[in-house]
Amino acid sequence: MTVEPFQKLFERSKISYYAFIVIAIVVPSIFDKDIFYYDSGATISYAWVLFILGATLTTNVTKKRAWCEFTILGILAILALGLMPSISQASHGSLTTAYRLTSAANAVIILPSLALVRLLVSNPKLAKMKIKTQFLLSFLGVIMVASFPTISEALNELNDKSAWGTRYLEAFQAVSLPGIIFFVTYLLYLLPVFKHAKALDVKLFIPRKLLKIHPKQLVLSLKKWGTNHKVALLVGGTLLFLSYLSFVATNVDWRVANTIEGNKSYNAFIYCILQRPQLIVVNALLLACLYWILRALTNNFWFSFLTSDFLILIWVIATHLKIASRNEPILPSEVVMVGAYTNLLSMVPHWILIVAVIVLVVLVGLIIWLNLKKPIAKLSWKRRLFYLVIPCVVVGSSFYWNHDAFPLKKPMQTLGNDPAFYNQLYAAQLNGPTLQFMNNLDVVIMKEPSNYSKAKVEEIVAKYTALAKEINQTRTNNLSEQTIIFNLSESFSDPNHVTGTKLKSDPIPYINSLMKKTTSGYMISPGYGGGTANIEYMTLTGFSLGNFSPTLSIPYTQLVSSSTYSPSIANYFPSSVAIHPYVGTFYSRTEVYKKFGFDDFIYDGSKTPLKHKEKIQNSPYYSDRTAYANTLDMINSNKKSGQFINLVTMQNHMPYDQDTYASNAKISVKKAVGLDDYVAKMINNFTIGINYTDKYVAEFIAKIDKINKPITIVFYGDHLPGIYSNDMNKDSLNLHETDYFIYSNKYARKHGATNKLTNSSYVSPSEFPAMVAEQTNSKVSPYYALLTKIYQTTPAEFLGGESSSSTERKVDYVNSEGKLISSKQLTKEQKEVLEDLKIIQYDITAGKHYVKNTNFMKMLQ
Repeated sequence: MTVEPFQKLFERSKISYYAFIVIAIVVPSIFDKDIFYYDSGATISYAWVLFILGATLTTNVTKKRAWCEFTILGILAILALGLMPSISQASHGSLTTAYRLTSAANAVIILPSLALVRLLVSNPKLAKMKIKTQFLLSFLGVIMVASFPTISEALNELNDKSAWGTRYLEAFQAVSLPGIIFFVTYLLYLLPVFKHAKALDVKLFIPRKLLKIHPKQLVLSLKKWGTNHKVALLVGGTLLFLSYLSFVATNVDWRVANTIEGNKSYNAFIYCILQRPQLIVVNALLLACLYWILRALTNNFWFSFLTSDFLILIWVIATHLKIASRNEPILPSEVVMVGAYTNLLSMVPHWILIVAVIVLVVLVGLIIWLNLKKPIAKLSWKRRLFYLVIPCVVVGSSFYWNHDAFPLKKPMQTLGNDPAFYNQLYAAQLNGPTLQFMNNLDVVIMKEPSNYSKAKVEEIVAKYTALAKEINQTRTNNLSEQTIIFNLSESFSDPNHVTGTKLKSDPIPYINSLMKKTTSGYMISPGYGGGTANIEYMTLTGFSLGNFSPTLSIPYTQLVSSSTYSPSIANYFPSSVAIHPYVGTFYSRTEVYKKFGFDDFIYDGSKTPLKHKEKIQNSPYYSDRTAYANTLDMINSNKKSGQFINLVTMQNHMPYDQDTYASNAKISVKKAVGLDDYVAKMINNFTIGINYTDKYVAEFIAKIDKINKPITIVFYGDHLPGIYSNDMNKDSLNLHETDYFIYSNKYARKHGATNKLTNSSYVSPSEFPAMVAEQTNSKVSPYYALLTKIYQTTPAEFLGGESSSSTERKVDYVNSEGKLISSKQLTKEQKEVLEDLKIIQYDITAGKHYVKNTNFMKMLQ
């Protein structure tokens, strides 16, 4: 009686039974998503489904047919189970999913089992049994299966690792299962919908007559259907392929990068199609938005279809190039850099540009020809409006995807969408670059500290005002009277310091000798192969990148450019200028520097021109000598007052695989991890570049030593170049260590500046403002007193580790011996001072600006 409603429904149409199997068993098995909570066959929902399948199993089949079904499904099951280890090895590089098909709730196990039952029932002796007996046997079978947790409970009674609550919950589930199944099924039987099952079946399922169609007729019907829907099939198929291609493009050398499963590497083509099929479909739908918009606006199919395909291909190629050079996909915060497209194109290999131009010309001709020879009917205005509204709704909704209250957040997670903002490359490989790009549209600046309030901020202000007064009692200089230069030297780092790399000689002999005499060490960069603006942000503000939400990938473009309050070190000087011998629009620097309080920004094309322009051999960038020459002009033009100069060079920027410099055998690479001709070429080009930098730094230091005003330069590499083949999981810290030094000229040292600071072996870029104040013996503000406390008492911040959180970054620390420690190993005092910075940082960047009307940011005498 309990299964009678299902039996009646399934008897009206076999398709109903098959549809039930597909939805309840096949779909979860294919996509490997436990959407009905079967828990490998140990839950009520699984037992209920199994009960229905067994109790309503058709028994009036011939013995021959039963044997045929069992043989075919059995062979397929054996093949699937046998091949699964090979598939797992190919898609994961291990046997991680080798046992995926062995779950009791998997179609590979269930379908042959059902065939076996039908084979047994088709036996004449068993066929004589009454149907009610079959129901009873099915019911008892379900009870036995569901009682498995009870058996496990008995076996695990002495297992201390089993949680008490979990064990007894399983026991309760097993005991209560029979009653629950009977009660739920009986309620379903009483529902009115089953009285109209026949009409419902006709509407929801394929009519029986379709099952009687001859195979040839079926082929003709399918062909006719394909012809009627050829446009939709063409668009859908193409977008699915491009979506699949975009997944593959997120992997360097067509191997999935090492971020998904430790140091394992496996075939990207197989991984995408076997592990992320549902998200390939999702990305295809997102890409379809571009086609729909063009179709709505132009009402021309061929133009919309081919143009969208061309733009998507550009997107795929750009994604691959960005990942290959910086281990990071394209982010929304970089879209503002489209204004510098000519310079972005200069970084793209020439052959790709040539091919793109040829394809574009062919595309124009093809669109014209197809419109003449193969015209497609125009859309109605209603359909065009629909095509325009859908993309707007999709894109608009993405600004809420990360909100917990967003209704589609859970379904998206069920499909496998994991924003993983803590590791953008990993997320792009999981979700696809298009979906991950849209995940990043909903930006949360920073998680509010639990104890954030006006009273707490005022408490911190008072605390560090007292500390600033204490510090200033021993300081004799004013920071505003100093000339401070923050020199971000693009990608500067010593290849000899990289694990496994050895050059034939020292490429930076002057800088290495200078570092032994003055404040120096290694700066722990949050980036590798890129992230210049983030390091620059930390040095100018003193804020920690680790305090921000993972969704805030580039503070310059996502935060500062639209902020109303952005204090920086430039505010402490009567004159401040930024110099960048390159395009000024990258990372919205023109707007950011204004927000930071800079008086001028000198770049290639600025109102205040670059007076000196020099390139080395075939380099596309102005040399460091040019950068220092323009800096000296600014120093000499302001002899009476203090000055802050933020100098960002470009000489050692990628690409490194071009014939930039003539070879130099004396400093060429001797050995390196994964060394081949290509890697050797990149390392050698980079090494020659920093060798030039070494000479230019020596010239610059000699010149500022002759100037009779206090000048201090903070020289640092922002990140290592992305040219090494080291394992990021193994050598992560080493690949985030760049060389730095702080040098005060002779005049500054004669007037109170110290020569060398303690606790300088490993530092964070956000510590430079406090360090330069201490080296120049300058008085501090309460805020710089806080930064001084952090510099003197806490280890350097390290953001190179992967996190399991999508709301907070994983922050580790590097002690004075260069060893990694976790936040749990910090002392109570260290945690307290870091929490103070977090509260101030939140207040200024995402909070209510309580400190703005205090003296917290002002220098105290």
